Amino acid sequence: MQTAFSISDVEYSAGLATSNLASLEVRFRVQSNGPAHVAGLIVTTDFWATSHTVPAFYQGAGPGFELWSAEFRTSGPPVTFEFVIYCDDFGGQNIVPRIWNTNAGKRFQVKV
Repeated sequence: MQTAFSISDVEYSAGLATSNLASLEVRFRVQSNGPAHVAGLIVTTDFWATSHTVPAFYQGAGPGFELWSAEFRTSGPPVTFEFVIYCDDFGGQNIVPRIWNTNAGKRFQVKV
């Protein structure tokens, strides 16, 4: 059974999509032995009182990795985005647990 084994090369930025709409953009690599079927973000803007699941979209592959990206928009500014990244190689089946990238135990955070 092949599975992704890590999420790396996380790049993220936040800015204004319009004067009253803030946008978070995240790009990352899934270092893999097989295709990831589900990847995305869990995002909050209210310090985890509520959260949103944001699907990531496959952007292509290189030798031993896949490129993924996700975007989330919300009213603002000001906005503080916090997020974690996940990947599930088997499309939600419980055979292989989700792989999480929590920024070394911390959440990724960016402000607009």
